[in-house]
Amino acid sequence: MTTDVPRRPRALVKARVAVYLTFLANGLGFANLVPRYPEILVHLGITKAEFGQAVMFGSVGALVAGLAASWLITRLTSARVASVGMMVLGLGLVGAGLADSWLVFAVCLAWVGGIDAIVDVAQNAHGLRVERRWGGSIITSFHAAWSLGAVLGAMMGQLMAGAGVPVGLHMLVVLVLLCLVAGTALPWMIPGPDSADRQGLAEGAAAPHGQEAPGADKGPAPSRLVTVVVIAVLGTMCAAAMFPEDVAGSWSSLLLAEQGAAPGMVGMGLVCLQGTMIVGRLLGDTVIDRLGPRKVIAWGGVLVAAGMTIALVIGSVPGTLIGMVVAGTGCAVAVPVAYAAADDIPGLRPGQGLTIVSWLARVIMLVSPPVIGWFADAHGTWVALVYGLVGGVVLAVSWPVLRRRGPRAASS
Repeated sequence: MTTDVPRRPRALVKARVAVYLTFLANGLGFANLVPRYPEILVHLGITKAEFGQAVMFGSVGALVAGLAASWLITRLTSARVASVGMMVLGLGLVGAGLADSWLVFAVCLAWVGGIDAIVDVAQNAHGLRVERRWGGSIITSFHAAWSLGAVLGAMMGQLMAGAGVPVGLHMLVVLVLLCLVAGTALPWMIPGPDSADRQGLAEGAAAPHGQEAPGADKGPAPSRLVTVVVIAVLGTMCAAAMFPEDVAGSWSSLLLAEQGAAPGMVGMGLVCLQGTMIVGRLLGDTVIDRLGPRKVIAWGGVLVAAGMTIALVIGSVPGTLIGMVVAGTGCAVAVPVAYAAADDIPGLRPGQGLTIVSWLARVIMLVSPPVIGWFADAHGTWVALVYGLVGGVVLAVSWPVLRRRGPRAASS
């Protein structure tokens, strides 16, 4: 018995690889900076509260610049915005590594956060271009590439920190690496305006399994109040899914350093969480198809809360790392599920729900870092784990807002 596997054009395969490379670079860049945070705090002579305020500037940059993503993609295409944006983002990392004051450090994080918000929209938009032509769901695997990049970046950062490489020189190396990867990906991406793919689907081309073509009838639009409530809950869900990632990315290196981890090990919190997320995102499409998004979010929230509780109760380097592994299992596909639900809200234009929900999540993430920093100064960095636990609880109770979905029909 033979199974017919559709042969796809070589250009489309290269485009898929290009999106993988872009997501990989996006995860790789910032993750290199995370293991250097303890050194940066000492070098700048700042408190955890001041550090949290600097991290907040990254969210401010994302909120301001993120609004320009759609405008840039329309004029330059998602391919150019994603690839060139990664190169520009690298300049901000160099600035953060060379910063000699809190203000310069905060401004550079705002730069990185703003460009990252634009790149995030562009790389997902181009990934969806490839997915529409591919004829099957592959978007979760792109997010797995991001997690892989984050793991590689954190490990690279640890090696550089352990070897005593100056932070500024380290970030210059990262900039060169980002330029090489993004420069390789750009020529392989799909040429032409992004609207061309949506027009093709609107004219009757097949959409990927489990998705609807843009403009497809999603049933009667709900009332304005219901729509607002759904958007608010999805935005909160999306932010809550990012809480454990923020714990690993912004606070775990400080926590592990306080718990006695060596300089070459303080990035392992990020490695453990994102390493687990790689596996979860590679299996994500299959898990969602079998269990449905509601169960994935509900039980994912339970796992996130359990992981943060383990880290809190054990209160040591091994406990923190185990907790990050468990929490990473729970939040692996939560953001893609929230994004997909946002883009499927009845009564909204294609992309409108995704844009609003993503922006709302970033508003919530804007408030979190300084609050955690203040509590960390007063009580200890362990309070960041409580922050992650709250994210798990929110996920565990927000699942009813997701639409029910039946089993996916087998493809012929």
